[in-house]
Amino acid sequence: MTDAHIANISVGDFSKTPYGRYERDGKYNASAFRDAKLAPAFQNPEITIVNVYLDTVEEGYEYGSSFLEEAFVGLVRKCNISANDVRRKLNIITNHKDYILEINEYLEHI
Repeated sequence: MTDAHIANISVGDFSKTPYGRYERDGKYNASAFRDAKLAPAFQNPEITIVNVYLDTVEEGYEYGSSFLEEAFVGLVRKCNISANDVRRKLNIITNHKDYILEINEYLEHI
């Protein structure tokens, strides 16, 4: 598989302190991240793996559940991407395994 089939998305390139679910929560919210970064990668049929790097934010930063849920499950609810496609393509890269478990749990209960 060539790199052309892989999307590498660093949350820290979007914001060092992403926060909230919706636009009213601030500029660097989950909906904006999903729409600007995640959705284009998941909607591209040539991309088979979407690596999402969570640990690129400010040191010590902790993701809120609303951000994680809206960013990833929102792909299914708002962008018409199947949950199976999200699960198949998504590769979360983090040292905090609880984030991976949390995101996977949200995706299992759509």
